[in-house]
Formats: sequence, C-alpha cells, structure tokens
Amino acid sequence: MKHRQQGLTLVELMVTLAVAIILLAVGMPLFSGIAANNRAVAEANLFLGGFKTARSEAVKRGTEVSVCAIDDPAASPLTCSADNGDWVNGLLVFTDGGVAGSVDGADARVKAFVNPTAGSNVTATTTYFRFRAQGEADQISLVTNSLCAGSGSCLQIDRAGTTGNLLTRCLYIMASGQIRLERDPCS
Repeated sequence: MKHRQQGLTLVELMVTLAVAIILLAVGMPLFSGIAANNRAVAEANLFLGGFKTARSEAVKRGTEVSVCAIDDPAASPLTCSADNGDWVNGLLVFTDGGVAGSVDGADARVKAFVNPTAGSNVTATTTYFRFRAQGEADQISLVTNSLCAGSGSCLQIDRAGTTGNLLTRCLYIMASGQIRLERDPCS
C-alpha cells in the first residue's frame, strides 16, 4: 500500500515564500504611489466641497457667504487666517454680512472643512473668497495674479508624491461662481 504525502515539503514552502516576498517587494512602491495620489485627490475634494458648499449656501440663504483659510484648526471658535499661503489647515464657510472676509458681528459659521492630511502646500490668490446671493463670485475677492493667469481666482494644492514628484491640483473660481478642479498646476 502506498503512503500519500499530507501537506507541503520544506522546499515547496520556501519556494512559495520566496515568490511572495518578490511580489511584495515589486508591488509596495506601486501601492505607496497610489496611496499618495489618493491623499492628493481627497485633499482637493475637501477644498472643492467647501467652495461648493459656500456657493450653495449663498443661494439658499440669499446672502453673501465667504470662504476663508482656517487660522488654527484646534481653536474654538474657528477664525480666519490673514496669511494667503496658510490654507493648508482647511477652510471655513460663513455668512459674511459685516467686514468682508472675516467672521464678525452676526456672521454665522456654516461649516468648517478641516484638512486632516499633513504634508501639503496650499496657496491662494487671496485671503478669502466670497459668493453673492445669486451664486456668482464677488469681484472684490477675484484677484488675479501670476498663479491664475487671468482665469479668475484659484487655489493650488501641492502634495509631495512618493518619488519626490508633486501631485498638484488647481481649484479655479470663476466670476460666474463656477468652480473647476484640474489635475495640473494653476496657469
């Protein structure tokens, strides 16, 4: 009577482990690149959602609604930053009936979009963006400079990728109030 082998031999097990290790070594750099790209997309979508919320709230409430950079995400209540380049903490959407671009008086904080990801650089053409009751962008907050090259106002999000390349997204705010997100740097 023949005796049948049960299980794996040591050689078969070692060959299987070697193949698995090689596949992991080849696949991990690809996975980390995908993860970095997903973080860049999530961060850009956070800002896109904030601006779209501001525009829809302006139309819904029939009043001016602004978006500003959050100064300190741990502060309570949240306040606006005075620094154009400090949008990395996220953005605050609020009704803007008093001084343009700052939460004061009877202004109501509508929603905060706090940026949970670290390691990015977010630059904008202005310290705040404001939408009118009809949904168009306020001309006061539409400041064009070399970052946007005459395309209205914009917000550029740069995130370092795994190989040192920048994963850049640009959020354009047009005078009509239309908001467009592109994968390339602002131009």
